[in-house]
Amino acid sequence: MKRLLLSGFVLLLAATGVFANGTSGDAAPADNGVTKIRLVGKDFSPAEDWNIRHIRQIEKGFAEYSGKQIEIELVQIPEGAYAEKLNLMLLGGDIPDLIYFQGGDEVIANQGLLVDLKSYVDASDVMQDVLMDFNMERLENYPYLLWIAPPRARTAVVREDWFKEAGGRVPVTVDDYYAMFSTIKANHPEAAVMTDTGNTGRMDYTFNHAFGNTATWIMQGGSYVYSKVSDAERDKLGFYQRLYAEDILDNEYITTAWDTMEDKLYTGKVGMVFGTAGIVLDIYNDKLVDNQGVGLVPLPPAKGVGQGYSVSSAKETRGWAISTTSENPELVFELLEFMATDDGQFLDRYGLEGIHYTMEGGKVVFTEEKGNWWPRFHEVMSWDAPTPLLGPTGQAGWDFILEYTVGDPNFPIPEEMSPTWDALENLYKEYAFKIITGEYGIERFGEYVEEWYKLGGDDVTDYANDILK
Repeated sequence: MKRLLLSGFVLLLAATGVFANGTSGDAAPADNGVTKIRLVGKDFSPAEDWNIRHIRQIEKGFAEYSGKQIEIELVQIPEGAYAEKLNLMLLGGDIPDLIYFQGGDEVIANQGLLVDLKSYVDASDVMQDVLMDFNMERLENYPYLLWIAPPRARTAVVREDWFKEAGGRVPVTVDDYYAMFSTIKANHPEAAVMTDTGNTGRMDYTFNHAFGNTATWIMQGGSYVYSKVSDAERDKLGFYQRLYAEDILDNEYITTAWDTMEDKLYTGKVGMVFGTAGIVLDIYNDKLVDNQGVGLVPLPPAKGVGQGYSVSSAKETRGWAISTTSENPELVFELLEFMATDDGQFLDRYGLEGIHYTMEGGKVVFTEEKGNWWPRFHEVMSWDAPTPLLGPTGQAGWDFILEYTVGDPNFPIPEEMSPTWDALENLYKEYAFKIITGEYGIERFGEYVEEWYKLGGDDVTDYANDILK
């Protein structure tokens, strides 16, 4: 049963009232001087008590920060795929002031419905301090989304007991990884060693650089080629084919979603997954301890031709946008700015006092509910949290990201090339899956490359070489 917050906070909730549905553009100051900001976010439902309480503490903190009174109204999204349901709502004319996107944003930006945030960020001392170089590059390329969080590279984590049984040595090269995988498989023949979620996107972070795929576009034969048609990609797919044939790579990976991936880890069906560094790895670790009585060991990316995690500078793939229908875009941006300050991060990262943490002697002490809280707005990597937010697993993964992340000078695909690009990506998915599963031999990679260029890859490659020269 959730505990009540401190009495002062309860009074704040009572004073600020409850949510009511509004309409797009309804952000004008009310007679009482309070400006309403309508906000929509994934898993940010007004039906959740924690979300409402969090919004109320943000309103109070923002008033102290800016001297301005706001009322934040959370907008309910129908059940289903978030990106799809969100766009249906927006294109139907219900457009909140502040919108979180997780895909589908380009359709809305192309309608002229999203504010260009570049000038806002350029004029903000707060944002200049907290945004990393890759954030700035993405904003330069695509100025409609703002996302402050660690790079979304996936870090490999393996069950500690299986890791120790396999010798307990941190693998460095691809051969080291294969040796560890083979030993784990021999020790646990009933399980796959690792899995992914519908493609190899997670595990690629660990192996791409080792095979030579050090960026989206790499030099080969004196010009840039798309990494997924490179010799390096052929060699990597050959490696994956071997892992699949030996049941090291879960033979159900193509139909495994993120939740079933986690379930396979917690139930001992796999011993290794690839997760977002930081709090996500802590969640994986804590749940595995609860289910199996053992934790996780984070592992670095494999070393070979290169070693690292590529972070694309093309555009943010998720993040916050401000609608052009908002009557107060400056105020909405100021809210985003506040949430990136130390005070905003305290609220967003620690959660609710009395539920997720308590204050003892002026220090933050986490409760058992701490693992059930996640930040709704930003994760500023440079924030010096007074009480560390990450456990050993999450921190180790984060340290790998800081040490091994390298820039990827990628670029957004032009709108007129998007249909061609989608077709090319679908072609890759088809061949990659059939090669990995052994339906096609690795020699058919050359056939795929020829088809890729015929399908429009020549034009995209010419464009890439013009942009990257």
